[in-house]
Amino acid sequence: MAMNEVMTEPEAAEYLRCSTKTLKRRRRDGQIAFIRDGRILYLRSDLDTYLQARRTAAVAPPPPTKAHKYRVTRTPAYDVVDLLYG
Repeated sequence: MAMNEVMTEPEAAEYLRCSTKTLKRRRRDGQIAFIRDGRILYLRSDLDTYLQARRTAAVAPPPPTKAHKYRVTRTPAYDVVDLLYG
């Protein structure tokens, strides 16, 4: 997709993963830029700007990794063949 690709309303709604009704409401409220040229069109760059403005950065550190339920100890020489035929 080109950065300034022109999208129809259904294409823009699919790109934003929202309904066309929600897209119309956000357009009416002035949240999303659009082009009126006999029909309503959207630039992908404007949709990306809208998404970026709504983005919230993560502030919490990632959760710690959980320890295994069972303790697993293996030596480098451990092999299934040795276990079966050893």
